[in-house]
Amino acid sequence: MTLPYERTWAVVETRRFLTKVLANRRVPVAVREQARTLLRHYPSPSDVFHAGWQALADPHLILEPVFDMSIDGSPSPNWPTPRVPRTVK
Repeated sequence: MTLPYERTWAVVETRRFLTKVLANRRVPVAVREQARTLLRHYPSPSDVFHAGWQALADPHLILEPVFDMSIDGSPSPNWPTPRVPRTVK
């Protein structure tokens, strides 16, 4: 089972790896172009930090999408409305 901090580390390190691949001239051009394409939309460490902060600040959003938000800050219409867990009485 992957823990949140392990997932965060993996995302940040993957970005670092793709950046190194892109900068290495010994890597074939096709592979560097693929790294460039992936990095265009890959989350930055700041994006990952903010996503983690948001999940921590509002536990109801933990299972909701992190990076698909509309410009005005409302949830994207492409995703279902968040479900609020029932409270135990």
